[in-house]
Amino acid sequence: MAHVEAAASGREMSANETKAHEKSRKRLIAIAVAAAVFLFFQFVCPVPEGLSRTAMSAVGILACCIILWVSEAFPFIVTVVLIYLLLPITDVLPFATTALADGTVVQSVFNQSSLMVPIYCLFIFAVTAAVMTTPIPYRVANFVLKWSKGNSAKIVIGLMMATGIFSMFIADLAASAIFVGISLSIVEANGGTKKLSGLGKALVLGIPAAALIGGIGTPLGNSSNMLCIGMLEAAMPVRVTFLGWCIVNIPLALAVTFLSSLFIVKVFKLEDVNPEAYANVEGQLAGFERITTREIKLLVWYVIAFGLMIASTWIPEINSILVALAFTVIAFVPGVNLLTKEEFYKNIPWEIIMMVIGIQVLASGLMGTGVATWLVNSVFVGVEMWPVFLVVFAMCLITLVLHMFIPIGPPVISVVVPIMVAVVAAVNASAGGVAINPAIIACIGGGLGVVSTFFPLDSIVLIGYDKGWISMGEWLARGWAPTLILFVLSVLWLPFACGFAFPV
Repeated sequence: MAHVEAAASGREMSANETKAHEKSRKRLIAIAVAAAVFLFFQFVCPVPEGLSRTAMSAVGILACCIILWVSEAFPFIVTVVLIYLLLPITDVLPFATTALADGTVVQSVFNQSSLMVPIYCLFIFAVTAAVMTTPIPYRVANFVLKWSKGNSAKIVIGLMMATGIFSMFIADLAASAIFVGISLSIVEANGGTKKLSGLGKALVLGIPAAALIGGIGTPLGNSSNMLCIGMLEAAMPVRVTFLGWCIVNIPLALAVTFLSSLFIVKVFKLEDVNPEAYANVEGQLAGFERITTREIKLLVWYVIAFGLMIASTWIPEINSILVALAFTVIAFVPGVNLLTKEEFYKNIPWEIIMMVIGIQVLASGLMGTGVATWLVNSVFVGVEMWPVFLVVFAMCLITLVLHMFIPIGPPVISVVVPIMVAVVAAVNASAGGVAINPAIIACIGGGLGVVSTFFPLDSIVLIGYDKGWISMGEWLARGWAPTLILFVLSVLWLPFACGFAFPV
């Protein structure tokens, strides 16, 4: 018996070692490819007329980092450190603030990134951690179940809408995880079988899609929203207000989520749901029949913070960054006690925060070297004469296609925002006024630059796919719809809505 156990243990160790070696081999290949791409742009790539070698270096650094991020050859944070190392070495940005011969001051690589996004991120993750310590998500799910009265289509639509709305106010990753867990507990209690349950397939596709789409709704829904806003405001004289973003993107997110839910309930054969399947959700509310003091404090705390951020639209003295910072601190004040240190630290994805910081400085290098302007002048020949609708269509399409090949939002944004800035600047300069509201750049980046459901590659989408309820073939056959719906509505809605919400 002992020999059998030893043999089994040996086989398991051998299998683990084989997997580790294979993973190491793939990482080494990715690192070698990334290094080769960087060196090609640094030393070999021809320099187009109108650009400098430093512009090619900036493109090479971007391509190198995208390869490393997508392959996860290095931890995300290490790749960000590499950005801060390579930009000064290649003279894209200086190590120290430098005054050029013509008097132009070029800020240090360390001064190019703003703390605005990380501060917002800390607040978003504080809210997320606080919500996850309360029964609020289960109260919402229980309400949906009672409203559905056993109708499985209503359950899918209701849980997707609930996820989308939650994702406007907490991290979309957390919203996806919470509601995927709740929804699958219902499917399992209903006797659903993996790869066979239509309800299970609909929920593991629909819930993550709703979380991604809902994150568009407010600036707090996804850290990439603040990244887009920060990059745009640094590049163009435009102010993207908190309220303006909500006016444009909350209706868009709600409409796309609802239409996506209608598509999903049509393409999957949903089984009936037995009343007994509700027991798991109801069981989570045992002892919480009445709203708790903690829930009341959380709601009051959040409503005041959110209200102050909206008020910053009209009252410049109310800085939404300081509001986010102050209310993060208030969450820990004795008597408030919305969070413990452990709960907060557990919910902070430092890699995402550091990636956003790195993207900001990398985008500064790209825009400073004139790559985006050159690309627009070379590829988008005559863009100044295009109809506004066609320009918006092209910007949305480029963002969508690029995100199909780069599954991580921030790197997509680092590429498309500088290009869109150059396009809009050229169109408006030719028109002698504001033909396209610049705020549309941030909205496209925060929408199609983040939402992509064609393939189950994004970490938020993987939360559903990795549960094993749906095959890759079924995902590919049906997962495209939410993104395509967002694309169509973005083209039709954003030009009108941005003109209304962001007057210039």
